[in-house]
Amino acid sequence: MADQTVLDPCPGSCIVSYLSFTCFRNAEMTELFQCRKSGTQCCAPKSIIRELQEQKSGNTAQQRNDTVDSSYRPTPPHVHHITVPSHATGSVAQFPSSSTMRPPVYSKYVCGVKGTARAGRVVGGEDGDPAEWCWQVALINSLNQYLCGGALIGTQWVLTAAHCVTNIVRSGDAIYVRVGDHDLTRKYGSPGAQTLRVATTYIHHNHNSQTLDNDIALLKLHGQAELKDGVCLVCLPARGVNQAAGKRCTVTGYGYMGEAGPIPLRVREAEIPIVSDAECIRKINAVTEKIFILPASSFCAGGEEGNDACQGDGGGPLVCQDDGFFELAGLVSWGFGCGRVDVPGVYVKVSSFIGWINQIISVNNL
Repeated sequence: MADQTVLDPCPGSCIVSYLSFTCFRNAEMTELFQCRKSGTQCCAPKSIIRELQEQKSGNTAQQRNDTVDSSYRPTPPHVHHITVPSHATGSVAQFPSSSTMRPPVYSKYVCGVKGTARAGRVVGGEDGDPAEWCWQVALINSLNQYLCGGALIGTQWVLTAAHCVTNIVRSGDAIYVRVGDHDLTRKYGSPGAQTLRVATTYIHHNHNSQTLDNDIALLKLHGQAELKDGVCLVCLPARGVNQAAGKRCTVTGYGYMGEAGPIPLRVREAEIPIVSDAECIRKINAVTEKIFILPASSFCAGGEEGNDACQGDGGGPLVCQDDGFFELAGLVSWGFGCGRVDVPGVYVKVSSFIGWINQIISVNNL
């Protein structure tokens, strides 16, 4: 850590720890700079952090690019990614390769890093490795019945589809979130699984249950999920960003393996392509009697035989890699059948709701 008694002022933004997931892309959390306000930590451009580290150590080959924490998880890529305030600037520093260099390690609070090893590839997909898609959560009711999927974006916050929770909220029944549970068929859950009650449900004020426009809900948990192997955070995308058509991303869920079942209740994954809005509208209108209009808050992905989200996957995450880290591009919303050729599924465009998400979290933690 810093070996100087007086630290330079933070060249980026000083934010509280519960919003640390908003510091990613070209910036990261660091203790190398000072924040005036107590309880906040510096989110600084990576280029400035690297310059200071090089001045201190003279070792430009060092690749540790996260905050130091006592608990680490294995890592895939070499470039870090946790939030960029819109005003932060800087570029990712390039490092010379070295065959003797150890792979970087990441704090458990770093978002978008898959757990354990990568294997396989939800309809036609394969079972994900236990603890692999560690931000995947399950929504269950008071009878321990599975409802929908969701994504852990903070230790106390889960994103899901609004259609998953509207009826149960109306009924007054409690909602619970199961984190770290790869296999819901086990009587007592996967080892290390945690069950937390939902304290407050925020359904988007413009949600339309008929068109499924603005099909998003934010759940505040009663208590905090413990981040460890099998439990991690997914990164949020930058506000308003669109994924390029043709880019291959991964959808995960516990739902049906085909239109006629079965439902495995184990986390499965399928790799599917992003579909342009125009192509999606054309393809869906070819199979529906009513004229389909794609809401601005949605996008499409899939349309390949055998690979798709299906019933039971609703609210679950569609993640895309950016610089090796996974961002929550979408939430499973709806579709015509499952895994049909040239029939994409419709997903909530999470990047359209970053302001809404941050506003709720900020107000709740004042």
